[in-house]
Amino acid sequence: MNLLAFDIGGTQIKYGLIDQAGEVLHAETVSTQAGQGGAALLERLVMLARPWVEKACPAGIALSTLGLVEPAHGTILAAAEAVPGYIGCSPKAALQQAFGLPVTVENDVNCVALAEGWRGAAQGASHYIAVAVGTGIGGGIVINGRLYRGHRAAAGEWGYMRINGKLWEDHASMRGLVHAAQAATGRIGLDGRAIFAAYDAGDPAFTRLVADWLTLLATGIVNLIYAFNPERVVIGGGIAGRGERFLAELNASIDGILLPDFHGMSRIVLASAGNHAGMIGAARNWLTEQLG
Repeated sequence: MNLLAFDIGGTQIKYGLIDQAGEVLHAETVSTQAGQGGAALLERLVMLARPWVEKACPAGIALSTLGLVEPAHGTILAAAEAVPGYIGCSPKAALQQAFGLPVTVENDVNCVALAEGWRGAAQGASHYIAVAVGTGIGGGIVINGRLYRGHRAAAGEWGYMRINGKLWEDHASMRGLVHAAQAATGRIGLDGRAIFAAYDAGDPAFTRLVADWLTLLATGIVNLIYAFNPERVVIGGGIAGRGERFLAELNASIDGILLPDFHGMSRIVLASAGNHAGMIGAARNWLTEQLG
């Protein structure tokens, strides 16, 4: 049994065939063309899906998308400003009407969390959280092996936490680090790679900046450990590309903040489900919703 899966972002749409074991059989990437709006996006999804439905005969269609999603009807509730008019749209309804196949829709970071539990760094864990560190900070929560969405599908929006009077994602995200570095040095055009290159070279200014940033990131993660007591905390986003060095630095910062009784309770790991995690997690969500 194969599924047609989509991962809809503000810039790109990834889509392709996923089998029942979570293997990506085929994947393509196209522009979202977000500026054309939500209605045009739904038409684009139907257009992209049609040849695959006709030639591959998938059992269903699984979607991962930006925005908060009401899962029963697949309606976009909020946090989808990158696509004008997307809020209130239902990709689920559009695709079901077009093809008569069972369709599921879930938030993109929730899908990444599901992918990590199925094919990635949280395999074997029943209780875990995924923290995505990018231009903002989002997350997904899995309890007893099931995705926890919250009352209005807004669980995991911990980027909005306030720590030391600061909105966490405004300062502990990669965007926050870049803004801090530009403000401190007066250098325009810095990015994460340039900042960490200077940090790795031992530049004193960047050493302080990154240390402060790591402390703020670790403080938020410690709060999540206190709140959820997860078996694992999966860290994703571009920063995970620094690999074991970053993991060691983050663990050192966390251990310096975490109360002794909590040491060793939660293992910090780097996301490993890969570039197609959104599609893989969407397929996992479809299988869970349709087959139990």
